[in-house]
Amino acid sequence: MPFLIFLKTFEDLLYEIMSWVVFYPRTLWRAASHPLRMMKRSEDELKLPADDQFKDVVSPPIFLLLTVLAAHAFEIVVVGNSPIIDNGIGLPSLVRDNTSLILFRLIVFATLPVIAAAFGVAATRQPLDRVTLQPLFYAQCFATTPVVLLCSIASSVSRLPQDAADKGADAMLLAAAVFYISVEATWFSREAKRGPVVGGLWAIAAFAVSALVLGVMALLFTGA
Repeated sequence: MPFLIFLKTFEDLLYEIMSWVVFYPRTLWRAASHPLRMMKRSEDELKLPADDQFKDVVSPPIFLLLTVLAAHAFEIVVVGNSPIIDNGIGLPSLVRDNTSLILFRLIVFATLPVIAAAFGVAATRQPLDRVTLQPLFYAQCFATTPVVLLCSIASSVSRLPQDAADKGADAMLLAAAVFYISVEATWFSREAKRGPVVGGLWAIAAFAVSALVLGVMALLFTGA
């Protein structure tokens, strides 16, 4: 009986993992092309029973995780291991292999949706707790994950020796910033029921804090 239970668990796990091959590209396309629609859908679906949530897309936190994995794989193929792994001094000594690097990057990039979600709670004048933060965090995963992908690819491209690599990386970072601020400005304006100027200010504030946190992390772990 325990062996049959194990087989059933393995069967469910294998199907879930393989389903990501189909549903991850669909989720990425929808999040990149219709981010506001996906954010609204995320908030609505969390009100449904667990079995009925995100049936035709990848759930937002898993979407973020898979994107970090995809970006890491891109880096390995294009430029090799991150120099953080080879730097054994100070905080970088905590990152000893690709597994710990992926975990570190997941935590770092998850600050983007959680910071934006916290600003969203403030903008809508709700009390900040686990109940009010979760739906906004899930929604923000859909909005910020394309940004994470662009920034990660830009970081890898910038390590290429070609002269055009830096220009390409800068273009991707600019596209990520424009996407983030434009989506967030509209989202904050809608959620707070305020005008576009107020929404834009909330978006810029969230962007500034997120950029500061990511910059500090980069400074601590790379010395850049």
